[in-house]
Amino acid sequence: MDLQEKLLNKKDELQKAIERKKDNLMITVRESTDELSMYDQHPADVASDLYEREKDAGLLEMMELELQKVNDALNRYQNGQYGICSICGRAIEPERLDRLVYTTQCIQCARQTKDNFTRPAEEDISFSGAMSDRGESFEIAGYDFYDPEN
Repeated sequence: MDLQEKLLNKKDELQKAIERKKDNLMITVRESTDELSMYDQHPADVASDLYEREKDAGLLEMMELELQKVNDALNRYQNGQYGICSICGRAIEPERLDRLVYTTQCIQCARQTKDNFTRPAEEDISFSGAMSDRGESFEIAGYDFYDPEN
């Protein structure tokens, strides 16, 4: 199987999966639970259903992003740029292309760029242990959360 055929197969597979997810998400919550009324439903049951729908929406978004990457790889294939690292310009390893057909980086460049994620600023202030470092207290039921004697 040549590379273009692999890309086209991956594109077809993703398009079918996306259509299935979209069809499932088009069904209302009431219809998906097979309940006549939502009035008598326990809030935890409704929350579980909502969680599953949100998870499906996230998976759909991930698959659409992957489809976009496959389409970009097909464009690179047609332009003669497929299999060439977008950073260093060297050939991407055939094993890597076999495993990740839409990749744009060789393994060396991918390893160098993988840790460039910057943590969100909110994490600097939301760590609960930081409160005790500043001398602040955090009480639960009248007891200091950080005091080991309580």
